[in-house]
Parts: sequence; C-alpha cells; structure tokens
Amino acid sequence: MGREDTTEFTVLLRRSASGDLAARDALWGQIHGQLRDMARQRLAREFGPGGCDATELVHEVFFKLEPLSVEPRDRLHFLALAARAMRQVLVDQARARSSEKRGSGQAAVTLLTHHGLDQATETLDMLDLEAALEELERLDQRKARAIELSYFGGLTDEELAEALTVSTATIKRDLRIARAWLATALDPSDKP
Repeated sequence: MGREDTTEFTVLLRRSASGDLAARDALWGQIHGQLRDMARQRLAREFGPGGCDATELVHEVFFKLEPLSVEPRDRLHFLALAARAMRQVLVDQARARSSEKRGSGQAAVTLLTHHGLDQATETLDMLDLEAALEELERLDQRKARAIELSYFGGLTDEELAEALTVSTATIKRDLRIARAWLATALDPSDKP
C-alpha cells in the first residue's frame, strides 16, 4: 500500500469514525481482502485444509472491531487492532471447542519456523499459546505485542517498527528474544 493509499485509508477511517456509512463501506472494501488474506494464512497454518473459514473469521473480527471506542489513527493502528481482534476470536473459538469437548481432540495450532518458534512439526493448543502470550505480556509488553502483530496481523518488521515506534533493528531483536522465550515456554518436554 503506497503513501497515497495510506492517506486515503486514514481519511476513510476518520470519516467512518464520524458516522459516514459510505466511508465505512469503502474502508471495509479496501481492507477486507487484506484481512481475509491474513485470516487465510493464519487458519491454514493452524487448522490445515477444511478448518475454519477465512471469511467467517474476518466477519468475527469486524464484529469485534465495530463497537470499539478506540478510533484507529491510521492503517497500521487499524491492523494492530485487527490482529488483537483476530487473536481474541481464535482464542474464543478454542475455548468453545475445549468446553464442548472437555479437552479431547482439540484442533491443534501449528507454529511455523517462519515465526521463529521452531515448532514446524509439532503442534500445540491455541489456549497454551494464549497463556504463553499472556505471560510474555506480563514480562515484556512490547515483545508480546510484536509477536501478536507479526503472528496474528502479518505485519512486516518495518511495519512493526513503525507501529511500535522503535527501530527495525530493535524489532528484529525483540522478535528473536520473544520467539526463543515462547519456544521454551511452549516446549511440551518441559511440562509435567
């Protein structure tokens, strides 16, 4: 998305926040494809073929974002809010499955090496991932936020740096440390 597109997106955000329904529709028209791609990537990694539907996930994200009292400042802020909403929806779905099945046969989450968690062949439960992210948030909010925006939001290192107002080098270091911490926290051999 170029600078002009980003400016147009920001204008649509502001008009939408002031109640302009046409701007809201245009905004969702612009971002829906990107959110669907994010959802498709996330779902393919976690559930494989035949899992949840990306369009349904985007609609759930939309319903989470719609009543927000926070006005997104720009495209990156909007994507950060969408990443948080996507995380919440996926965790809510995992909790619902867990309560239905009481822990048996839960859908597994596959964390790819691309995300630095070196769990490419192993799977873990979305609720374990959520617990680990919550613990990381207590230890270091910025690192946890960087993981959330990267993993759930699909932001690049450069976008992460801009969104979190730090340098790209700092983001790369934060992600490397956070991924190592998560890999240790999620290691099934460390659990009783």
